Amino acid sequence: MRKKKATETHSRNKNYQFWQYGNHAEEIFSHKFMWSKLDYIHLNSVRAGIVEKASHYKYSSASNYVNNVGLVAIEIVDNPVVDVLKKASITKYNQY
Repeated sequence: MRKKKATETHSRNKNYQFWQYGNHAEEIFSHKFMWSKLDYIHLNSVRAGIVEKASHYKYSSASNYVNNVGLVAIEIVDNPVVDVLKKASITKYNQY
């Protein structure tokens, strides 16, 4: 019921909007930028505490990259080499 109440009172909604209003489309201009966005999407379930590794989340394409199998077939994109000199890079890789 809370979702219904929230959608009814949304200022820009006329017919019960479920998702947050608006999007902020950005042009993918490089592999590095694309991977930063893909990592953000893949790691949302980890940050939310739903799973320990992104590839464990059933609805994530991260499992396609780690296990070569997923809920939906995707086109695998080459991942740039992990920078072993940056701790954040290794931490992110371990979360997959």
